[in-house]
Amino acid sequence: MTIIEEWTGRHARALQAAMRLTNEAFAEYLGIAPRTVSKWRRRPEMVPSQYLQEALDTTLRRTDAETQARFAANLGLPAPPVAVSADGAMSKGEEGLEFDPSFVDQLYSAVGELTRVLSGLPTRSAPATSTPADSPDEFQAGR
Repeated sequence: MTIIEEWTGRHARALQAAMRLTNEAFAEYLGIAPRTVSKWRRRPEMVPSQYLQEALDTTLRRTDAETQARFAANLGLPAPPVAVSADGAMSKGEEGLEFDPSFVDQLYSAVGELTRVLSGLPTRSAPATSTPADSPDEFQAGR
């Protein structure tokens, strides 16, 4: 996760954009007046109060991996690592394995090789479902 030592209006606006919230929605989320959020646009160097610093820290910490990646991109920072869980859900990098795009290529290659190997094996014949007593010819021959 990206760590902000001291939040400024620029950082707050980057977080708002990453969360895809309007001024009003972001202000409500933080519990502040919309005019404060508007001030951050006009004065990006403005340093919010200690209360807002903590609120912004908490807000960033609670966002999902995609939002954190957008936040980092909005600030021109490298994106935090993203993890993929066993069920395919994406999460923050510190909670799982980092996603390696080459893994998908390796997986497709392995599946293709397995398909080629399996297609070369002889197929098993289907087991007989009828018994000799069920066969009309054998039934009559047995009389």
